[in-house]
Amino acid sequence: MKLWRPQVLIPNVTAGLITGLLTLTYSVSYAALIFSGDLSPYLSIGVSSALVGAVVLALIVAWGSSLPFIIAGPDGNAAAILALIATTVSTQLMGTVDSGAIAVTIWVAILGSTFLTGGFLWLLGRLRLGRFIRFIPYPVVGGFLAGVGLLLAQGAIKVMTGVSPTLSNLPSFFELPQLLLWLPGLALTLVLKWALGRFHNCWTLPSILLGATLLVHGLLRLLGLNQEQAIAQGWLLEPVSATNPLQTWQSLSMDAVQWSALWSQTGSLLTLFAVVAITILLCATSIEMATDEDMDFDQELRVAGIANLVTGGLGGMVGHLSVSRSLLNREAGATHRLSGMVAAGFCAGVAIWGSGLFAFLPKAILGGLLLYLGLGLLIEWVYDAYFRLSWVDYGLVLAILLIGARFGFLAGVGVGLLVACLLFVITYSSLQVIRNRLSGLTYPSRHNRTFHERRILQREGNHIQIFVVQGYLFFGTAYSLLSDIRTYFDSVDGDREQYLVLDFRLVSGLDSSAINSFVKMKHLAEQVNAYLLFTDLSPQIEAVLRGKQGAIAPDDPICYTFPNLDAAIDWCEAKIIDQATFRRKRFIPFAMQLEEFFTDPDQVRPFMQYLEKIRLPAGESLFQQGDPANALYFIETGQISTVLTVENGKTKPLQTSGPGTIVGEIGLYGQTEYAGSGVADKPTTVYKLSQRSLTQMQQEQPAIAAEFHQTVARILASRLNQAVAGVEKLMRLQ
Repeated sequence: MKLWRPQVLIPNVTAGLITGLLTLTYSVSYAALIFSGDLSPYLSIGVSSALVGAVVLALIVAWGSSLPFIIAGPDGNAAAILALIATTVSTQLMGTVDSGAIAVTIWVAILGSTFLTGGFLWLLGRLRLGRFIRFIPYPVVGGFLAGVGLLLAQGAIKVMTGVSPTLSNLPSFFELPQLLLWLPGLALTLVLKWALGRFHNCWTLPSILLGATLLVHGLLRLLGLNQEQAIAQGWLLEPVSATNPLQTWQSLSMDAVQWSALWSQTGSLLTLFAVVAITILLCATSIEMATDEDMDFDQELRVAGIANLVTGGLGGMVGHLSVSRSLLNREAGATHRLSGMVAAGFCAGVAIWGSGLFAFLPKAILGGLLLYLGLGLLIEWVYDAYFRLSWVDYGLVLAILLIGARFGFLAGVGVGLLVACLLFVITYSSLQVIRNRLSGLTYPSRHNRTFHERRILQREGNHIQIFVVQGYLFFGTAYSLLSDIRTYFDSVDGDREQYLVLDFRLVSGLDSSAINSFVKMKHLAEQVNAYLLFTDLSPQIEAVLRGKQGAIAPDDPICYTFPNLDAAIDWCEAKIIDQATFRRKRFIPFAMQLEEFFTDPDQVRPFMQYLEKIRLPAGESLFQQGDPANALYFIETGQISTVLTVENGKTKPLQTSGPGTIVGEIGLYGQTEYAGSGVADKPTTVYKLSQRSLTQMQQEQPAIAAEFHQTVARILASRLNQAVAGVEKLMRLQ
């Protein structure tokens, strides 16, 4: 993009002038909000601070933001907190020191708050903690912003009337002359609410503000009031100019700063940190949604942090990016960072050469603008929220608003977070912590078993129970899991060994508060003669379970851990087979093993004539993945693991087969390639039946071949039935 081309330069300069004018207006209104009432004689300090913030923030954020059209400046939410600090300090010091000491104390509070907020924001962005702001519960954010809206509305009334509204003095605002001072501001608020919701044009807001200003001055002329009389009756601001920060330092005695009053505002300062961080996140999210462009939240925090550090160092007011002004800037044609710099330059020019214009700003215009912002937040979070939030969340929003109004923002947010956390614990604890529940019958291991072993497991496999656990385990969810396990243990026969497998593959974390529940599980398992098997434990979770007060002790006879679910089920199956009443010798001659494949033992010898004996050392491959499946293999001794090679050379186990089983039969009968590679886990002896030998046997011994085909069909059907049963079980539990 060539910046100096007219079609690029003119729209960006025009957009910058428009947004600069609005930034200037907002900045003066925020200064009036903070330095109102008894502090109004020192409004020049507030205007100076606001304009320094407007210039520095707009300049630095325009240069460093992740989007080129972003406009930054002092913010209403932050100004509401600063106004609260100013009011509290003023009330605390009133009558004990002169007004000059109060003013300098408040000014130091503003620049100190800005500087510290900048450091906080920069640290958040530097540590890439912006995403954690998203974890603040939505109702807490809503209650927070509703409270800010209430502060802005109260401040708007104070700007227009010079009196802060309370329950005790509320009736006086409906009496003359107070009514005439704030009613025009309310009218402006209603016009802004209607017009900005109906007309989406970059000139709408500036036109309304300019027209309203001219209208007020026209009414004052009709009433015959000159500027001095209008100021005396509260219609216009007192004469004000944007003083140089260095002049402010010189005109105010820093020795007069009441540091004790500043230390007492620590809670409000923390509130300011939270308000600004949350507002930046909400603003960035809103801009993303409106423009369909991505913003780097951590970058925005860092840039805002640097801008506020510089602003605070120069005596300016805290601020950050603005949604309305940024979108207005984009709508006005801004495509380059120049627009933000023009806005900053416009504010600087007015501050230096045109500060006398501030005296012509009616208080009703400034107050109406603040009231528009405050009522907007209240409508969104008190009225609109009623229709979109649950009654619990809506009640929490109102509770934070009311507690904040009575006891302060920090108290409201603190109670809100506490209640939100409690509701989260209750809600999360009620969620189903067991995702799936399976048994050894419906979810066997991948170990290829013999006929006799499969019969044992079909009879005893229900003693293996698998609980697939999910979510984050703390005292609430762990107790729910304990209750389900207690119910299961109450239903089992304590005379038979039971195997409870807890699959932690879907568990995101384990809090130390949950340990007591797992210790109780272990005691229950011991009482009913059961084993507890934990699978897929992360290092962090396993460390907690094996801790000093953990459930898993060294050489634990009850609790065992396995790297995955299949290994745990395989271990359980082996235990059941070993303890079955049907025990066979460790080594069974191959001829006896083959008797399981034929109903007539006399068919074994003729069948063996078609087999080739092969001995494999540990680690040698029997067949390779992708090779034509031209043979199947009977395992006499040893063990063959079938593994699948995936991307990057990694392998995934498919099946483990021991003595008395066959491998490769699916590929041979399907006339396909081997799905995986067969590798000997230890010295192994196998008998090979090739496709050629099988064809020869079908020709020479058709009866034996037919018997063998039926046996293989039964094996495949049995595996298929188990797989279907497992899938049906999983589908029912979704």
